[in-house]
Amino acid sequence: MFWRHELVRLKFHNPAIPMSIDRTAAQTDPALLSVHYTNPDAVQSSSSATSAPAARDSTTKNTTPSNADSTERVETINMTHSNNTEILEAFVRLTKAYPVEPTAAEKEELASLEEQRVRSAAASKLSAEVRARQQREKELLEQARGDIAASKSA
Repeated sequence: MFWRHELVRLKFHNPAIPMSIDRTAAQTDPALLSVHYTNPDAVQSSSSATSAPAARDSTTKNTTPSNADSTERVETINMTHSNNTEILEAFVRLTKAYPVEPTAAEKEELASLEEQRVRSAAASKLSAEVRARQQREKELLEQARGDIAASKSA
């Protein structure tokens, strides 16, 4: 679940950092998150940080990423029996990452979306009440018609 939800967010906010997923076919293998730190000199000598190769998703037994230029060191996180939040917290501690705070425009957009969600919930509730009232009126009308038809036949 981590790579489906959290890794997507990490990739979005860090487009210059190559990230790949190498899954093992055997379910008995430990679930490890490996963070490969590159040599700073190798990064400076590369053509451009934003032209990093696209991340890939594969099933291999190789623990070294295919696009690793010169890995200086590797740190791992054991993800076995951990949920997304625990894994993300461990990842943030390991990499000394920090959360990106939303800008004023993003905060305004979030407030607008929340306001729209509240209005939508109120409209949905009102619509459900109207439908329930119409259904009740329909049932009463059908019941009245049934009573009239039953009294004429008697």
